[in-house]
Amino acid sequence: MSKRLGLALLIAFGIVDVVLVVGAVRHVNGAPPSSDLPAAAPATGTPSPSPVGATTSETASAPTQVDYSFRASAAVALASANDGTIVYGTRGRCTAGKDAEVSVSTNGGEDYAPAKTGLTTTLSVRTTGAASITVVGTDEDCKARQLTSTDSGRTWDEVKEIDLWYPSADSTRNVVTPAGTSSVGAGCVVTSVSQVTPESGRVSCANGTVRGSGDNGKTWVTLGRLDNVRVATFITPSKGYALARYSGCGANQFSTTDGGVTWTPGGCIAGDPAQAISATVNGLTAVVADQPYVSTDDGKSWMQP
Repeated sequence: MSKRLGLALLIAFGIVDVVLVVGAVRHVNGAPPSSDLPAAAPATGTPSPSPVGATTSETASAPTQVDYSFRASAAVALASANDGTIVYGTRGRCTAGKDAEVSVSTNGGEDYAPAKTGLTTTLSVRTTGAASITVVGTDEDCKARQLTSTDSGRTWDEVKEIDLWYPSADSTRNVVTPAGTSSVGAGCVVTSVSQVTPESGRVSCANGTVRGSGDNGKTWVTLGRLDNVRVATFITPSKGYALARYSGCGANQFSTTDGGVTWTPGGCIAGDPAQAISATVNGLTAVVADQPYVSTDDGKSWMQP
């Protein structure tokens, strides 16, 4: 081999070594190919839309708890059933001298008919269908009564034993269960009551906490919080829905699957205040600013029937 050829080969091998070294350094310090990266985790929730009229500070900043003056007389008791029956009534005041308003729909909210219960307040409602509607309220002496109807609310019969949980008509800090009156705990002004089983229930508080009891209200624990929550309902001990003020929306829907520890935002209902929410296998129903709304996509969008 000639000296010139040997020198050329030596130079060529040197150039190859340099290229390999540079490539190795780039591989170590650089990002791996996209095919080697783990797939991005899906978003945990649907962002809430910003309604017309939202201010920049409301939409740009993270939600924080603000003072909330709860008006018990404007609260709404709401229940819905899988057959399309919806029942709701405004709480009112037992000393107002007039009957509380209760409305019943048997066609998924397409239309409502007034139901005359003779009660002066509406504290809690339940329905498993048009043939089974229950209302708890107070009479003219402000004493709690439970009524049932088997004909879509046209006629009512009184039941001696009250088995529904309901907010106390005397104090916004108490809940009444079949075991008696129960104090939910310091700092909680009860804005909604949701009975999950005969012995267990959940409440939303004006300070943003969600609390629960599994022993008919004898003891309560804080399950989680949702800043600016207005009302909540639970269909199982872990699965629930709520309406809260969020991103400039006065009634933004949220959902939880861990008992209220964490919440995922859904769609916004235009209006204020948020007064009630209920859920069935067919969808969600809400009352906002005294108007009923329904959702068939788990709260992503809402409409008035």
